[in-house]
Amino acid sequence: MKEIYIHSACSISIQKTTEEGYFFEEITEYAENGIPVINPDYKEFIPALQLRRMGKSMRMAVYASQKAIAQAGNPTIDAVITGTGEGCLRDSEKFVEALWENEEGGMLNPTPFIQSTHNMAAATVALALGCKGYNMTYTNNSNSFESALLDGQLYLNEHPNQTILIGGLDEISEKTTDFWSKYGWLKKEGFQIPIDLKSNSDGEIVSEGAGFLVASVEKPKQYLGKISAVKTAFDVQNPAQFVQEFLKENNLKIQDIDGVILGNNGDSKYEEIYQTLSKTSFAETPQIVYKHILGEFDTVTSIAVEIGLKILNRQEIPKNLRWNNINRSEYKTILLYNQRRGQNHSAIILRK
Repeated sequence: MKEIYIHSACSISIQKTTEEGYFFEEITEYAENGIPVINPDYKEFIPALQLRRMGKSMRMAVYASQKAIAQAGNPTIDAVITGTGEGCLRDSEKFVEALWENEEGGMLNPTPFIQSTHNMAAATVALALGCKGYNMTYTNNSNSFESALLDGQLYLNEHPNQTILIGGLDEISEKTTDFWSKYGWLKKEGFQIPIDLKSNSDGEIVSEGAGFLVASVEKPKQYLGKISAVKTAFDVQNPAQFVQEFLKENNLKIQDIDGVILGNNGDSKYEEIYQTLSKTSFAETPQIVYKHILGEFDTVTSIAVEIGLKILNRQEIPKNLRWNNINRSEYKTILLYNQRRGQNHSAIILRK
């Protein structure tokens, strides 16, 4: 498949990623688990009346997509492809709670039900743009964004004259976060952002966010970088072998990688997966981390891709994202590797 060019990218997160020129020079600190995003001025792109009726995922998706399009010079968007692991959690909970309180009878507000579907954010983005083309949402846990990215690459190879939006988004909610905590997935004490990735404690620190890219096969006048290849797998017994086979499939060697972005999130149960790669395959490679300041959610890799592309564009690694002190004279190829809870492994190749 042909590589795809990324014209621009915008993300909303628990850091100030929507601010023009921000590149993790300063880090916002937190001491909680279940962290909401720093809300931008949504009214910049969303009329106040519409904003009142939108769920959190819809707001984030419309803002991040519109901002990315504006940064790209406002091209016509021919398709919208998104990934979300959890969908519109808040509206889903509102609908279920209303059912419970009304004992499955009586008159219910239909809005939370309508807005509880996973594809609502992509539909809202398309409506805001007047885009009547291909519209798809992938829900595949922490491979949701990667699935959208794969589909976007396939779509653009079949429609080489088009420009599309690819995004990932997830929101948090009080009830679901409480369920995850009781199930043992979250840190129950000592949680803070930035996460101490060297601490020996179980569990994640969850957050929310959205990241959108404007992409095409045709080379634009200005662009951040290229996405060359994407691969996903559910159950991987040997992550190092998974990565090496992926590189071989794309005619690359470890030595060709100028930087590796790893998805360490501070959960000691799965830290060994990253440590093995860090100390063996990529021991001599610049290593980059991001979840220690962004938290964990299913589509956080959408923001990691933006980080990698900006490193290629700016030719520097922010000091707050460094996992080691190795440098390269030039950054041409970056590998992103991620997994969550020992499953849903993914690898993405980014090129200058």
